[in-house]
Amino acid sequence: MVHKAIDAYVARDKQLALDVMKDDDIVDDLFYQVKLDIMDMMRKVACNGADHDGMQLLDMLMIAKYFERSADHAVNIAEWVEYAVSGVYKGERLQ
Repeated sequence: MVHKAIDAYVARDKQLALDVMKDDDIVDDLFYQVKLDIMDMMRKVACNGADHDGMQLLDMLMIAKYFERSADHAVNIAEWVEYAVSGVYKGERLQ
């Protein structure tokens, strides 16, 4: 997404920017699923001593969050591309 956002910025490609914005929903859904999976693994560790290192699970959660946050930054770039090309920022016409 970051590469696509930068490409959209360089080329002033509004459609590519819109594609980046749509991809964010996929990343958000994946992050939500990762959180659920990690919570389940942590529950297993807490309840019956499953074979997972709690600190490693927290690190995995942080990594997933950093990926999700990077996608948010890519969306921000894409929103500014849309504004630069069309004068519209986040779907609202400027007065």
